[in-house]
Amino acid sequence: MGTFLLRGIPALQAVLILAAFPAAAQENEDSAVSGLVEISGFVDASYTYNNLDDSNTFGLDQVEIDLSRNLGDIGSLRADLEWVSDGEGGFTLDAEQGYVTLDLGLGRGEGNYPILTFGKFNAPIGFELLDAPDMYQYSHSLVFNNGLPTNLTGAMLAMDLGDGIDVVVHLTNGWDQNVDTNSNKMFGGRFGYRHEDVVGIGFSAMHGDEEVTVLNSSVENPVSNLTVYDIDLTLTPAPGLIIGGEYNYGKRELDFWDSETKWNGYMVMAHYSLTDVMGLTGRYDYFNTSTRTVTSSAPGLDHTFESDDTLQALTIAPTFALTDGLGFLMELRRDFSDDAIYGDPDEGEQEKSVVNFAFEMTYSF
Repeated sequence: MGTFLLRGIPALQAVLILAAFPAAAQENEDSAVSGLVEISGFVDASYTYNNLDDSNTFGLDQVEIDLSRNLGDIGSLRADLEWVSDGEGGFTLDAEQGYVTLDLGLGRGEGNYPILTFGKFNAPIGFELLDAPDMYQYSHSLVFNNGLPTNLTGAMLAMDLGDGIDVVVHLTNGWDQNVDTNSNKMFGGRFGYRHEDVVGIGFSAMHGDEEVTVLNSSVENPVSNLTVYDIDLTLTPAPGLIIGGEYNYGKRELDFWDSETKWNGYMVMAHYSLTDVMGLTGRYDYFNTSTRTVTSSAPGLDHTFESDDTLQALTIAPTFALTDGLGFLMELRRDFSDDAIYGDPDEGEQEKSVVNFAFEMTYSF
């Protein structure tokens, strides 16, 4: 509570000031520029239970306020401010997104021009979205948590080529890094195709250097070389039915340690709207990670260390839409692994599986 007040009040004052402050340029009949900052957002609260330690808790998971301003045919401004639970009773304030978009047609009105996005933005890769109101269940998949970035900071060009085809390219810092001190950046993009409202598919890739944290290392500012490929698929074969799928492959190399980590994973899900109020989500996901590290204790004497870990998860979640913007869901999720990794090792023997239950209520405005 105290953390929220100390960090939240100045930010909230800034939000209110921005919302009430009119544009410097007055609107006229020929202008499409909004004179005020538009406000939207959501509140996300939950109850969770874990079977290993028999723990349960109520919690306010996240409060988000999104500010946007339309600049007409030229572009737009966007800032998403979020207060997220730190898991210890406090909250951390962060800017999830903050960017300017510029239509490179510069208001000419004829033709189709690329849109430039500059700043910090949600990574254009993968099937699942980040925020609770955009999800069909409480938790994210293993692929989302382990194989993808959440946000990127840099520049992005997006263009709708027509006939259901769109292209995105971006040059950014490393994964979820607002500041990146290494000289090289990450390059990536996505090619998407959608046929009416029935089939959508996207091919994404990222490659480049990013800073990493290595414990007990004498290397200053260690950098890894990262490559990721991702395919996402969306099917809507019948009214009220959404089927989603994703395959993810990645490789991270640490040259200064002669270490290489590879992973691959996939996710399949389906959500069916049983009525206008109730829906049901089912999801299965798989994620495998293998690491190979070669060390040398003396000239010509090398030691090779290898590990291989596989994670899987099954999730079922009934969802309920009470009214515009207000809904709740319940999720039952079982995670399991080849190795005993779940639970606190300081409090007893670890297990190969864990079951979590969650009740979540979300209101969007």
